[in-house]
Amino acid sequence: MIKVFETLDILEAGRIRSLLEAHDIDVFMKNEFAGGALGDLPFLEVAPQLFVVNDDDAPAARRLIREDGSEVAEAR
Repeated sequence: MIKVFETLDILEAGRIRSLLEAHDIDVFMKNEFAGGALGDLPFLEVAPQLFVVNDDDAPAARRLIREDGSEVAEAR
């Protein structure tokens, strides 16, 4: 799995997940329900992150995210 998007806004993460899924890209969202831990954990540790399940989908996912006007997560 490759991370393609990260934000502090759960609604934005959900919107981008829907965008990718609409283009038949399987996505996993990490920290989808971690917002309740905000305050107990550093905010960067609970930020929603989107990962493509199939590594081959990463370039298409990043292109769609850029075309949407959102910022793509750096490759790691």
